[in-house]
Amino acid sequence: MHSLHHLALTTAGRILLSSGIRKAAAIALGPVVADSRDVVPGDVYWALQESHGDGAGTVEDAFRRGAQGVVASQVVAVPDDRWALLVDEPQRALQQWARWKRRQFSGTLIAVAGSVGKTTARQMIHTVLRSQLKGTASPKYRIHRWGVPLSMLAMEAEHDYAVLELGASGCGEIASLAEMCAPKVGVITRIGDAQLNGFDSRHGASEAKAELLAALPSSGHAVLADDSWLRTLAARCAAPITWIGTGPQCCPRATDVDCQQGRLEFHLDLGETSSPVAGSRNSKKPVRFKIPVWGRHHIQAALAAISIGRMLGFDLDDIAAALTKYDAVPLRCDVLDIRGATIINDTDNASPTAMHAALELLRDFDVPGRRIVICGDLAERGPQSIALHWRMGKDIVQVGGAELVIACGQFARHVTSGARSTGLIRSCCVPCDTVEQALPFVAQAILSGDVVLVKGSRVMAMERVIDAMQPFSREGALRAA
Repeated sequence: MHSLHHLALTTAGRILLSSGIRKAAAIALGPVVADSRDVVPGDVYWALQESHGDGAGTVEDAFRRGAQGVVASQVVAVPDDRWALLVDEPQRALQQWARWKRRQFSGTLIAVAGSVGKTTARQMIHTVLRSQLKGTASPKYRIHRWGVPLSMLAMEAEHDYAVLELGASGCGEIASLAEMCAPKVGVITRIGDAQLNGFDSRHGASEAKAELLAALPSSGHAVLADDSWLRTLAARCAAPITWIGTGPQCCPRATDVDCQQGRLEFHLDLGETSSPVAGSRNSKKPVRFKIPVWGRHHIQAALAAISIGRMLGFDLDDIAAALTKYDAVPLRCDVLDIRGATIINDTDNASPTAMHAALELLRDFDVPGRRIVICGDLAERGPQSIALHWRMGKDIVQVGGAELVIACGQFARHVTSGARSTGLIRSCCVPCDTVEQALPFVAQAILSGDVVLVKGSRVMAMERVIDAMQPFSREGALRAA
């Protein structure tokens, strides 16, 4: 049992007990949350947001919502039967507690990094492993320096595994996070063109992801997408490497790939190699994987999950059965039927590479109506923003086959300019400064039989377009056959 007493010793914090509580050692800690608006009775509120002044909640609000206690940097009024732990720096204290939790954890810790696809890979790995083992997977935190240690707090001594998602907006961040969580297995999805703040090129982004490779022990294992940038960095990894993809140098390799009507199917080619870990059992007959997702770009995530399952001794048939029950991450290629139109809700985030994959999905839909793209800015693109958005507009027509483009945000006119460069007429290219400005055009434009891709960076909150359509929904979500 992890008690308030353990927490205070680890973080050098000062305990404030209200009336009704006598011994800190007797207080078992509940789940930790870092936003007071998410608190439910029994939680521990870690006042990170309050410390950074971003308005995401307060200690008082947390207590009103039923927090058993709070960790904060300032003296607070503690209600009856509650407690507070005062620390100098809440973020440093969080890292100290996460490191303590890591020392108590003996399961397999899997870290997932990459420019695109890491959230889906994390969720698919978790889907496979939880079918037979007990473990945890990190939720999606937007602030990496908080997200990884917060996710580590969900690890328990009895867990067999933990899957953590490592992100970065600058060099050195993944190295720091990997040093804290000490992964045994590292997964890196495609590098792509995710040039975020702190990275001025794909080279910079790949260098950051390579920090995970350097952190893996020789007794560990790396699972890497067949990406040319990762190939050049492989020598930095002391652990054995499994390359995944559809190319001839990959093992496992996806073959006979088919993706339609919300289901990705493929056979698995294991070549002549043996299992990555002694004791792994493989089916004698070929296994056809059938996963309820839209789009071929999910292959890398599926192969990562298969590889990790094999490492931990899973039979291929059992892995295939688990993946048939995969539940997609919300706002990731979620396909809906609204007023007879097919809506691809891919609003969780966007990069040039992710947008290209979504456009390929749009192109593959066989529909009687038009292909339409409603897009928002690709955030944090740096000095190449104008060129990238212009190129995105061009790809929307040439790759996605769009006949109508409604672009929102600061770079909307560059998107529509790129679309017009392909020959798309001006009346079919609608730039809007805000999402709200686009809604009237959406309401008028969408017709039964159309297929509509809605995508943009998280800061654009493009799901507002979907929400505006929902009152008219008749069919709800499409399900894979």
